[in-house]
Amino acid sequence: MSTTVDRPVILIGAEFEENLSLRYLSAALDAAGFPCLRIAFNDPADIDDVVSRVLDARPLLVGLSMPFQMRAKEFLELATRLRARGCTAHLTIGGHFATFEFANLLAGYAAIDSVVRHEGEETLVALCQHLAAGTGLTGIRGLVWRAVDGVVHDEGKRQLPPLDTLAFPDRAGAPHRVMGIPVSPLIGSRGCYADCSFCCIYAYAENADGARYRRRSPEDIAREMAQEYHGRGARLFVFHDDNFFVPSRAQNLARYERLKTLLDEAGMTDIALVIKCRPNDVHHDLFALLKSMGLIRVYIGIETNSDEGVISLNRRITSADNRRALGVLRDLDLYHSFNLLIFDPEATLDGIRRNLDFMGEFGDAPFNFCRAEVYAGTPLQQILSSQGRLEGDYFAWGYRMRDPRVELLFRISSTVFASRNFKADGVANLNMGIRVDNEVVRHFHPAAWDAAWHERLVDFSRRVAADSERALRDALAFAVDVDLDDYDATKAFTLALARRVARADLAFVTECRALRRELEDRVRAARGDIPLAIGHEAPPWAAETWRLGSSTGRDVSTERLPTPSLH
Repeated sequence: MSTTVDRPVILIGAEFEENLSLRYLSAALDAAGFPCLRIAFNDPADIDDVVSRVLDARPLLVGLSMPFQMRAKEFLELATRLRARGCTAHLTIGGHFATFEFANLLAGYAAIDSVVRHEGEETLVALCQHLAAGTGLTGIRGLVWRAVDGVVHDEGKRQLPPLDTLAFPDRAGAPHRVMGIPVSPLIGSRGCYADCSFCCIYAYAENADGARYRRRSPEDIAREMAQEYHGRGARLFVFHDDNFFVPSRAQNLARYERLKTLLDEAGMTDIALVIKCRPNDVHHDLFALLKSMGLIRVYIGIETNSDEGVISLNRRITSADNRRALGVLRDLDLYHSFNLLIFDPEATLDGIRRNLDFMGEFGDAPFNFCRAEVYAGTPLQQILSSQGRLEGDYFAWGYRMRDPRVELLFRISSTVFASRNFKADGVANLNMGIRVDNEVVRHFHPAAWDAAWHERLVDFSRRVAADSERALRDALAFAVDVDLDDYDATKAFTLALARRVARADLAFVTECRALRRELEDRVRAARGDIPLAIGHEAPPWAAETWRLGSSTGRDVSTERLPTPSLH
């Protein structure tokens, strides 16, 4: 379908770093001849400016990216405000949340005209072509839309395309920098081979029309990396694959040996890599290969070390897998961090003790801990719903743990660790951030790094871990013994422990900021006054979540943790 387009398409979403989902869509639109404008919507305070920019552009279509429940109401308010201000463009939404909750969203929000389900490159282009030609929306696979009479039409799912056929994402703008090094986020695959019960990635891919896990060829990945390397000077490549591997050691070795050959042939030997993986995919020979390619950071999905957690979350791994994986990374001296979902629907006090033991054993690696949240469309949502345990609504599902003392412990800890674990500039993210910065310096500015400095940072991580473990053990002991009806005692204990952790946090934050300044001074002394900021007016030490896609904390979780009910 060929059309002449004189009105732009506007895509709106968060962009704390390069938003690959929007940038892939932008590239697809550009290839089809549709001028595209991307607008960042990072904070509710931006809404008036975003509305004004949209109205000034008089777009053909406005697309809103809604991957998580947490910010859904902000984007829906933006859509409502656009309509109230006279925007006549077609308003469509997409992302994981919209893919599963399209019926509720179209029924509840008149401002929304359609939902692009699952991956949107081809569907969004087809939608724009139909709008430009005025041919109606019937027959656009992957689209659900509301007609003027209010009737909702589901055009069925669109078959997912091979990833090598997609245009590389739009890379307009200067790259972010970490300790002066230009960064390029990218993906080599979509989906995941695992089927964890809580995981929105599994649910999203399983519900689509296509393979649950699809990979790009090493050749296609190498071409994009070379384009970024030569075109924008990127040297730090952050792979946002939800899982960097398949469950085959031999296949993984062959794939990354091939990628290494391609990168070596292209002269790209001065780069660094960041990846995510499952514990069962960590093998010494594979990660030694990746380290030789420049791997400097691994986010490893431990998630739980308790027996009931492994079953409840359908992890399909064992405690031995967790320990073996972290042991391999330690042996190879590869920096890593992890998350623990110590609270899940079937969590027990004994299981929490096992997770606490794990925290103490591996406290040299930064970690965070939280509850397994309920994402739209996941097996966990379906299980809890069938059990009559699902609480809240489609914007923020919740539940209570089966053991009331575990539930009490969760509510105590969500108050006590609210700042440490769930703020972008809280201690957990500061701890991860300074350790990533250190590895970047170690790799790219070796004259500014030494073993004694490194040990100071590892010691900082150990002390943060020990303090969290100690406070959690105190809360666990209280939850085991307290009369569950003694609300006054629970409130007094929680507030006292929260104050204790807050005092420790003040000291940790002060120390980490001083360490960050010292690290900057080291780099400047070794390399001169190179640019070290990462942009977006965020303090560098607060940017781990934005920069490397941390899966922890309320900033990216499915819902804000509820205020503990202590009365």
